Amino acid sequence: MNVHNLMEELVYTHVNDLFDTAKRDGTDWLNCSCSQCRLDTICYVLNRMPPKYIKSGRGLAYNQVEESLDKAQLQADINRIALEGMKQVLMSKRPHALESGNLPEAPVFNLPTIMGRILNGHTFEPMAGLSVKLLMNGTPAQPIDTSWENPYTISPHTPGTFTFWVMPIPSKSEKENRVFNFEVRIEVPGYEEVHHYFEIGLTAESVIRTAYSAEHAFIVPDIHLFPIDDDLDSMSD
Repeated sequence: MNVHNLMEELVYTHVNDLFDTAKRDGTDWLNCSCSQCRLDTICYVLNRMPPKYIKSGRGLAYNQVEESLDKAQLQADINRIALEGMKQVLMSKRPHALESGNLPEAPVFNLPTIMGRILNGHTFEPMAGLSVKLLMNGTPAQPIDTSWENPYTISPHTPGTFTFWVMPIPSKSEKENRVFNFEVRIEVPGYEEVHHYFEIGLTAESVIRTAYSAEHAFIVPDIHLFPIDDDLDSMSD
């Protein structure tokens, strides 16, 4: 049985309409309306909207689902998130548009994307609305572009999850080996501070990676946050 996410069609249509309208009206902040920027914005919205699945090829199911939605509210939500996504995409130097002056010359150490989850230590539920910092060799790690923020604020739409992508590091020669020291630091009022340390060993390459790949990723073990006044801690004293 085939299924289809109805939100994909709705978001695709709304995002393209917004780009077309902004372009037609000569909106000041619209500096690009290429297909890549549109796709980046569509992905931004879909990652923040709950999916609505239907059986593909069934017009009746499509109409029933569409009628069950609060169209006005849904459109408002899509437009709000789409405008937010458009502005974030357009004010960022996306990897597909990086200029040579923004990156070091090869050879370089291509840092992987660094991903992980923050969970409540008691309930094991993913946490949101908190800030996560990534430090490299004791100083804030520089993102590959401004769309990969550091510190990273965990969104309620993707609870628990944080992601970083660090700027490539210049190397003296290809095939040079080096170990980089990282720290994930979390400081949340009412919770114990977390300092999670890890190392990543890399070999310098002659090519700079500017395209995201899930295969080139480092997964940090789940990090648990505990309240400062933890009953379990007091019982163990």
